[in-house]
Amino acid sequence: MAEIKSTASKLDGDQFKVEVEVPAEEVKAQVDHTLKHMAADVRIAGFRKGKVPKPVLISHFGKETILSQTLRDALPGWYEKALAISGVEPIDSPDLDFGELEDQNQPYAFNATVQVAPRPKLSKYIGVEVEKEVVTVKESEVEEPIDRMRKRAARLETVTGRPAAAGDFVIIDFDGTVAGEPLEGGSAKDYMLEIGSNAFVPGFEEQIEGMESGQSKKLTLRFPENYQPGDLAGKEVEFDVNVKEIKERLLPELTDEFISENSEFDKVDELREDIRSRMTKAREAAAEGNFREQVLKTVAGEAEVDIPEVMIENRTGDLVKEMEAALQASGMTFDQYVEQTGVTRDVIMENFRHEAAEQVKEDLVLNAVAENEGIEVGDEEIEEEIRRQAERRKVDADKLIQQTRAAGRESFVKSNLRKRKALDLLAEKAIPVLQKQTAPSKDTKAEEPEIIKP
Repeated sequence: MAEIKSTASKLDGDQFKVEVEVPAEEVKAQVDHTLKHMAADVRIAGFRKGKVPKPVLISHFGKETILSQTLRDALPGWYEKALAISGVEPIDSPDLDFGELEDQNQPYAFNATVQVAPRPKLSKYIGVEVEKEVVTVKESEVEEPIDRMRKRAARLETVTGRPAAAGDFVIIDFDGTVAGEPLEGGSAKDYMLEIGSNAFVPGFEEQIEGMESGQSKKLTLRFPENYQPGDLAGKEVEFDVNVKEIKERLLPELTDEFISENSEFDKVDELREDIRSRMTKAREAAAEGNFREQVLKTVAGEAEVDIPEVMIENRTGDLVKEMEAALQASGMTFDQYVEQTGVTRDVIMENFRHEAAEQVKEDLVLNAVAENEGIEVGDEEIEEEIRRQAERRKVDADKLIQQTRAAGRESFVKSNLRKRKALDLLAEKAIPVLQKQTAPSKDTKAEEPEIIKP
C-alpha cells in the first residue's frame, strides 16, 4: 500500500505548515474499515448482523454519511502519521484545514498548521564551573549501624541504687489529664519507655530522667502548637507518673565472634570496610546527581527563551497528576492534603507552575545542546533502554518493547535518551569546583576552593 506523503514548511515564528496527501489505496482501506464497523452495529431485514453486503450498507446509510464517518475515524491517525514522516513535533492542538472526503477512489489532501517548541538562545554551555560536594565518611558514621546492631542484641538488666538516666528503660504507670479531665489514651500500666526516644510529649522523658524506682511525680507539660489532634494543640497537660523499675541496656562486646554471628562478615574490620564503602558509593552517586542537576540549572539559567504558555500549562498538569497519584498511593486525596497541611491550593498550583516552567526550559536547553552537538539515538539504544526499564519493573522485556511500539511511545523514549546524552556531555565537560566541608575558623580566611579540571 502506498505511504502517506507529508511535507513541512516553516512559517513565521515557531509555526510549521504540514501538507498531507493520503493515497487512494489508503482512503479506500479506511472506507472499508469504517463500513466493517458500521455493519457490526446495523440490523437490516434479510441479513445477519455483521454480514450486510457493502452495496446494501452504502444504500442504507448513504455515500456522504459513510465518507464523513470515515474522515472522522481516519483523520487523527493520518495526522499522526504525517507528523512522524515530517519530523514535526507540535506542542499544542493543530489548526486543521480540511474538506469533505468525496471519493474513496481518489487521494485526499489536508493541511495542518502547528506550533513547535521554541529554540533557546544558548550562552556558554561547555566548561561551565559548578560546585561539587567533597564526599567524606566519618568514623562515627561507620560506627552507627554497628551500634544499632549491638543494641538489637542487647539485654536489659534491672538496676538499683541509682536514678534513671538517658538510654535507660523505665517501667512506669501514668495518668494524664487536661483541664482536670482524663486524657484519652493518656494512661497506662507497666509501660516500658526508653528515656531519650522522644516517644512522648516533649519534656516528659526529660522530667523522668533522675527519678528512682518507687518514686512518683506530677509532670506539667504543654502540647506543641502543631500537635495532632488539633484540639490538644498548645494545651497544658498533667501526668501523674510512678517509676516502678529501671532497666539498663547492656551491650554485647564488639568482637569478631559477635560480628560473625550477627552479620555476613567474619571480622569487625570487614564489616566496617563494607559500611564505609557503601556509604561512600551512595554519597558519591548523590553528589554526582546533584552536580549534574546544578550543571543543567547553570546552563539553563544563562539561556534565553520565551516559553509558550501552553507548554507550562501542560507540564503543570503533569506535575499535579503525579502528586495526586502519589497521594492516592498513600491513601490521601489532594483536597485532604490541602486541609491537613494548611497550604492553599493556589499556593500549591503556583509552586507547580514555577517548577513546570523550569523543567520546560531545561528540556528545551537540552534539546538545543543535542542539536548543536549532533547527538543522535539509534534503534538499538532505544531497545536497550526499554529492556533496562523492564528489568527495573520486573516485567517481560520483549512484551514491554511490543507495548511501547504499539502505543507509539518509542519517540518518547528516544527523546529522553537524547536529552540524557546531552546532559552527560554537559556534566563531562563541566569544571567541578570542589567545596571543602571543614568550616574555616573565625580568625582565618576561608581557603579558595580547589578547581579540578576533567
